[in-house]
Amino acid sequence: MKQIKTLLAASISLILLAGCNSDDSKDNVEKSKDPINQAPIIILNNAEGVEKQIITITASVQDEGEVTYLWSQNSGALVSLENTKTNTVSFVAPSVTENIKISLNLTVEDEEGLTSSQDVEVEVKQQFVSLTLNGVATDSPLMDATIKATMGEHNFTTTTDSDGTYTLELNVDDDTDMSQLITIEAQGKDDQKEALLQSKLMSFESLKAKAGNDAVLTSDENFGVNVTNLTTAKSALISRENLYKEVETEQDLIRLRNEINAEELVKVATAIKVVLDKSSNNQSLSLPDGITNVLELALNNEKMTQYIKDIEQTPEFTQAKEEMLADEKVVQKPNANGIDTFYYSRGNLYINQVVELNNDGTGQYLLNAFDGTFKWTYSDGIYTLENPEGFYVNESISEVNIDGEVKSVIQKASLYKSELKILSATDNGFIVSETEYTNISYPNGEYDDYQLIDDSIFKVITQAQQVDFTLAQTEFPISLPGPNILIEDVVLGAMTVSLNDDGTGKILELGDTNASINWQLIDDKGKKSLQITLNDYDNQSIIFKQLSDNEGVIQVAVVSEFYDKKYARVGFASLVNESEVFSLETVPGIYSYNFDGKSLEEFWFELWPDGKAVTMSVSDTDNDGELSADESKVFKGNWKLENDVLTITRNLNDYNGCYYIGYDFACWQWNTRQWKLIEQIEDTIYVNHMHQFTYNQGEEPREKTFDNRKFNKASERPILAPLADEILQQIGYQPPIALKGLVSFDTYLDKSLYFVNFDYYQEGEVGYFQFNTDESFEFYQDDQLSTGNYQLFADNQAVLRDNISFNYGKSYGLLAESSNVLITAFDDSIWPQFSNETDAKVYISTVTDNKPVSTIDHLLNRKIYMVDRGDNSEWHISFLQFDKEKVTIYSDESFSVVQAELDYSVTEEGMMSISGNSLFLSLVTDAFNIVVTNVDENDTRDFNYFLFEHQKAIDFVQNANVFQESSTR
Repeated sequence: MKQIKTLLAASISLILLAGCNSDDSKDNVEKSKDPINQAPIIILNNAEGVEKQIITITASVQDEGEVTYLWSQNSGALVSLENTKTNTVSFVAPSVTENIKISLNLTVEDEEGLTSSQDVEVEVKQQFVSLTLNGVATDSPLMDATIKATMGEHNFTTTTDSDGTYTLELNVDDDTDMSQLITIEAQGKDDQKEALLQSKLMSFESLKAKAGNDAVLTSDENFGVNVTNLTTAKSALISRENLYKEVETEQDLIRLRNEINAEELVKVATAIKVVLDKSSNNQSLSLPDGITNVLELALNNEKMTQYIKDIEQTPEFTQAKEEMLADEKVVQKPNANGIDTFYYSRGNLYINQVVELNNDGTGQYLLNAFDGTFKWTYSDGIYTLENPEGFYVNESISEVNIDGEVKSVIQKASLYKSELKILSATDNGFIVSETEYTNISYPNGEYDDYQLIDDSIFKVITQAQQVDFTLAQTEFPISLPGPNILIEDVVLGAMTVSLNDDGTGKILELGDTNASINWQLIDDKGKKSLQITLNDYDNQSIIFKQLSDNEGVIQVAVVSEFYDKKYARVGFASLVNESEVFSLETVPGIYSYNFDGKSLEEFWFELWPDGKAVTMSVSDTDNDGELSADESKVFKGNWKLENDVLTITRNLNDYNGCYYIGYDFACWQWNTRQWKLIEQIEDTIYVNHMHQFTYNQGEEPREKTFDNRKFNKASERPILAPLADEILQQIGYQPPIALKGLVSFDTYLDKSLYFVNFDYYQEGEVGYFQFNTDESFEFYQDDQLSTGNYQLFADNQAVLRDNISFNYGKSYGLLAESSNVLITAFDDSIWPQFSNETDAKVYISTVTDNKPVSTIDHLLNRKIYMVDRGDNSEWHISFLQFDKEKVTIYSDESFSVVQAELDYSVTEEGMMSISGNSLFLSLVTDAFNIVVTNVDENDTRDFNYFLFEHQKAIDFVQNANVFQESSTR
């Protein structure tokens, strides 16, 4: 470069010499021998790179001497430049959601201070992660169907080929939450439009790992990419089990998959196939009215239950089931060879047995404390277990009517044969169909012997699904299924163990004595299982095998040889977070075993804020679709929460329920339940459940039996048909759900709320309520002071008890507030209360003296929601508007349909006359007015409440009716 500069300088010098004298020329020639400096030349090309990666840019500079470099950023997302004083600069590309450009500048300076500058543009490209799904949408193949995969807010679509196959590429930004679950839907077209099929898959992250290096997920790697009637049934049952809330995590998805009922799964999947394949030529098999596709039907428990009931005995249903179970695109082909243990998984409410198969063709049938033996064979996917003497024998006593006389009859049921057919592989086990052959006999000859054949479908887990035991932590206790062994007066159908670091621990259900254990993780067929040793019982041991590989609630099998007798069962287990406990404020409500909708055969608990408890059992025994009083059993009792344990009792009085022991001296406590919270997931609760019975009045309670159970805290009763009126009169028309719109107590604590006698026949002494922050209360009326304690619930409802007149609880709530005035509900009374005594006295004087406090001018042409008690004593809303001459009553909340128009007159003071009744405003606030109607020549008065917001009126009515009903329950 220096040579180029010199030639240029020489050319310029020759031009300048033409007009100069010789001396000057000589001097200039002398000077021209020094070269003229030029700025550096920069060679720099635009660049590109990938987000979050290091991008390096190198410049080439031409200059003879030393140069200095300086890189800077012109524009774009701000980055941190490294090595800015060299010819090579680098930076970490920012995370982006689209391709962006960043502009940099390089300035180069030579030794003599000349500089050159050049910009460079760097494109930062968004980085994607790809996963391709290859599957089929079929019952019969869905042709040209729309396939949509959803992952959070991301949607990806394609269409199927003529054979129902599809390929769908999922491209997501690498910053996307890869733990999000994927749901696939297939929507049929034209004559397949009723086919909306769905499949719930695991997370993007898990599926990509299963897909391997080619990032293509096939049905061999995850069968759920096939979107079928079976995956649709499973998806719907999972949603119903999750109370129709979105499943957010893999942990929850695995838990819910384990808890759905396999028999119902097959029935729902078969029903879907009947709709799609069998209904075109038989209208009776078509979708029910109001249902547009099969997914909607599967999600609607009421409609699907009735649909299955209607079609289950048809040949089309049987044919559809057989076709489905034979279709390898719908049913995952099982590998049923080599099974040595079946862990039954019928559901939480079942006692799930363990069946062990020995290599010599013998086996053991383990059900709680029963240990039976059999011989087994395997052929064509069917395991046959046989013992002519019976490998499970159950003897029971029942009361029967024989020739008009009630007798106790001994019945002996001997299960002598079981056929287990493997239908399908599942996510962690198999769906099996079992046919059981049982001989029923009567040893005393009251009836003839007969054979009972029973078919059922359920899920089994095998030893192949066993994983390492993961719950052996010392921070939290572990709730486990128990082997059903009897220790002292405790039956351990469930047990909570506390483990210490040093290998010691205890069983919490056994109290402080005889509870000592040692524990260790042992090798169990290549997996680690938990073994505990009972130190106080000759070192007998119990082993816990983990059967599902997920966090939270898991499946566990427990086996024990307790004093030479083998015990076993399968159930759920979980760590117990002792900071997660029942809250007294939120306990009231309905607790049901039913997680998949409503039926006509249900069992549930109703826990009321006043401490009353109702245990309900219904069964439509005559199959008429209704629930009569004879088909409904009511057991009354109490509940309480002490030391984080929720206790629920059932009381009896000559076999009729009663709420309070002591109130009715003939009452006695028949049974007691205690719930210790294991885990709560929104409205799903898992509890350690203790059950104890007293079979006859005056007897001591029998042994305590523990097991683990799952409940749904529901907002309504879990039944399809309404209860008979005589039952509702006992338990209440309104279930114990949280009330809405009650005013908070916060600003009224430690202050008196004043009132005067509710009926106002005469001016009486001012009384008051006072609720204190220490949960004590005072109630003064008619020269009597009651004191006691109150419980405030999460919905702002309070229950008062004073161990005298309020011993069984009086409900209290604040229905509305405005201008230091409250409308309150106390037991079955609705009345105003005031923040100061003077206002209370003014109000009662106004009422007793018939003195209007205002004219009705402020009501003219205003929408009024009048709250009043009807002839049946229920509170309701009427819709009113006044003009200067008449009051219009509307039949609807939109004030559009006129029900009646009544003329009225009003005096200058504000006394109104409507249809012969005398009315006046006794209280006026911004939120409500109170209207007094004089009835029967002032002997009685009727109080109506004018509200000006519809929702507040709705809440007022609903809450008032609940308080009124609670006073009579």
